[in-house]
Amino acid sequence: MKRFEGIFAVMLTAFDEEGEIDLRAMRHMTNFLVESGVHGLVVLGSNGECPYISNRNRKNAVDFVVDACAGRVPVIVGINARGLDPALDMAVYAEEAGADGLLVALHRFYPLDEEAVLDFYRRLAEGTSLPILYYNFPTHTGLELSPQAIARIASEVPSVVGAKETVFDVEEVRQLVEAAGEDFCVFTGMSFNLLPTMERGACGAICPLPNFVPRLVLDLYEACRDGDRERAEALQNEVYTYAPLLASSP
Repeated sequence: MKRFEGIFAVMLTAFDEEGEIDLRAMRHMTNFLVESGVHGLVVLGSNGECPYISNRNRKNAVDFVVDACAGRVPVIVGINARGLDPALDMAVYAEEAGADGLLVALHRFYPLDEEAVLDFYRRLAEGTSLPILYYNFPTHTGLELSPQAIARIASEVPSVVGAKETVFDVEEVRQLVEAAGEDFCVFTGMSFNLLPTMERGACGAICPLPNFVPRLVLDLYEACRDGDRERAEALQNEVYTYAPLLASSP
């Protein structure tokens, strides 16, 4: 059984005029998304500007969203780490705050081979009991592993229960699904390829578009899940019209 599946909204991060996390706005966004029917939330994802937020504000954002969500859907915390220690610090904090999982990207500054990446995820998993999603976003992290290498990490680190694949080649999704097995949840990172990736075994999307049109993305997911290809194609084409909106976001 997959640990996570469906549409997970990558939340925006709201700030007040002093540059602090805006509690009221975060609570409003959380309620809006949950009441719209999304299957989960991701706080501190790429579209939440995680790399540019202070550690204090990251932790505040986690606290606010977990509290506002109140267990209605899973909350996954994004970690964009340049090293094990900061990743562990955030993982431990997220678990203590009541989060349900981690979405972890490892940035490549120095060359990293497959063994180094495996060791990072293994040691991170030793420091938390939360399930981990491997975040494959090579155009931003500079780290690119093959589907087989990601599947190996999952097989050797049981806490790694899935992956977010922000890649344009949908065949990579198929290869990872086949390599990792049916219990491993592979999400696309883009609503714009939800139909072709779900046809190749993806279990849903972790994406920002639900912040604006949650029902559209959920309808597309449901049509894909139910095998209604004609409706899915029409909805996928409608999703494409929102590309300019997301191109202007962080």
